[in-house]
Amino acid sequence: MPRPRFIARLSCALVPALAALILAQGAAHAQGAAAAPKDAQAEKAITAAMDSDFLETKFDKAQQKLQAALDACGDTGCSKAVKARLYVALGTVLAHGLKELEDARDAFTEGLKLDPGVKPDPDLNSTAVSFAFEQARTALTRSSTSTGLTLTPPPEQAVNTPIPVYAEIREDLLARTQQVTLSYQAPGASAFKPLLMKKLRDRGYGINIPCVDLTAEGPVRYYLVATDKDGAIVATAGSREAPLTTAVKKTLSGAPPSWPDFAPPTTCAVVEAEKPASQCLDDRQCNEGLQCSAGACVPRPPPPPPDTLRRNWVSLSFGPDVSLFSGEGVCSLQGQSEQNYVCLRDDDTRYDGVPTGDVANNVNPGFALGTLRLALGYERMLLENVSVGARVGFAFLGTSDGGASFMPLHLEARGQYYLLPRALKGVGVSPYVLLSTGLAQVDSHVDVQTYEDAAACGANVNDPASPCTHPSGGTDRIEEPRLQTLRATKQAGLGFLTAGAGIKYEPHPGLALNVAVRAGLTFPVVTMLIAPELGVGIGF
Repeated sequence: MPRPRFIARLSCALVPALAALILAQGAAHAQGAAAAPKDAQAEKAITAAMDSDFLETKFDKAQQKLQAALDACGDTGCSKAVKARLYVALGTVLAHGLKELEDARDAFTEGLKLDPGVKPDPDLNSTAVSFAFEQARTALTRSSTSTGLTLTPPPEQAVNTPIPVYAEIREDLLARTQQVTLSYQAPGASAFKPLLMKKLRDRGYGINIPCVDLTAEGPVRYYLVATDKDGAIVATAGSREAPLTTAVKKTLSGAPPSWPDFAPPTTCAVVEAEKPASQCLDDRQCNEGLQCSAGACVPRPPPPPPDTLRRNWVSLSFGPDVSLFSGEGVCSLQGQSEQNYVCLRDDDTRYDGVPTGDVANNVNPGFALGTLRLALGYERMLLENVSVGARVGFAFLGTSDGGASFMPLHLEARGQYYLLPRALKGVGVSPYVLLSTGLAQVDSHVDVQTYEDAAACGANVNDPASPCTHPSGGTDRIEEPRLQTLRATKQAGLGFLTAGAGIKYEPHPGLALNVAVRAGLTFPVVTMLIAPELGVGIGF
């Protein structure tokens, strides 16, 4: 059946009107839910102060920007949440940057009053910030007059009988409540003890004040604090300054108190077996000097002694190189080219003659003194008795005459293990073992006699005393003494690997004397190396 014409016309008129009405209501709702007029300005101030000035340690500028933003907010210019963030940012600057802990605590307190869930930025937190923030929370706990918890304090209880305390949290606060704590002061006591209340029913929490603290007549003072998962205060009943009270008497004038729908507490033995006085979840529920451990408030252990270990050491050391020296035909052309010997005459020219075979020109096995080394070192203590380090220095008395070359640079990496615990933490002796490797050339020197070959130098083969008449080697030296003493040098290295032991003696904190001996091998030119060293170090 076709629709009447007037109904169609009415629909065409009403649809736009209804749409306009819906849009107007949505706009009004959006306007009502919009942020306060100066929230955006406050957010910009927080970003500029904390992301720029604070991180660049311009704490005075950060404080000025945040304070100016708070002044601009006034009473109604900013929302409570944004204004709370301004106060917490200001408290962070005052505590961490300017070390004004009391002013920081006051700023945190103002922020928590506006928004109990606000807290400092974890990326900007520090010990000082945490300390001031916890002081603000504690101050609010003590001064809060919240009515979110309701209870009727028992007017009296008999001596040696637990006091049953029952409270209910307001329904709109129930979802936020993580725990409810009762802090009580027994008759004649000076400190408050914390008890963690038990969840009994929908909104109810209960706990018995233990009879172990109710052995004498007098008033029991207590107050309740409900907190959320972050420790922010949700509700309170009573306070430390204005506590709730229950009188402890020898005899009761009325019926004994109890939790709703529960029997009154009877004997102390039943309650003491539960040991409720030891309940706690964190240190905030314990008195000063105590901490929460395994659900009980126990004495806080003394702080560990300050770490006096000096982890960085700079040293200057000196020592000679002693190497094993031996060989046959060391000054012959073959010995000098294949065994890395350098033989020099008295005038420091390179010997290139032809010595008589099997006559002198040999070195019996033994140790020979060689190069001297001076090195600057750095040592880092990784653990109390383990360190790593490096040394750089120069070697002296190497051979560079007669066409020989010498590398004076000394580079070394080493690790040390101290045999006594807590090494180098004070005056005393610290023996150690070490392992080192690096780059160095070791030159060792001995005197070698040679007897020139008669046939090679034109001497009379039948007369040992006859002189040479022409060069025996590859130089223009016409006469070579038949019998002469040469200075033979064994050039070893350039790498080395050594192990050793030493003693570090600290006569004064931060000043150490070092004596050590290393032994090892050089490579690729191999020789056995012994390297004693003496040094002095400064630790910090």
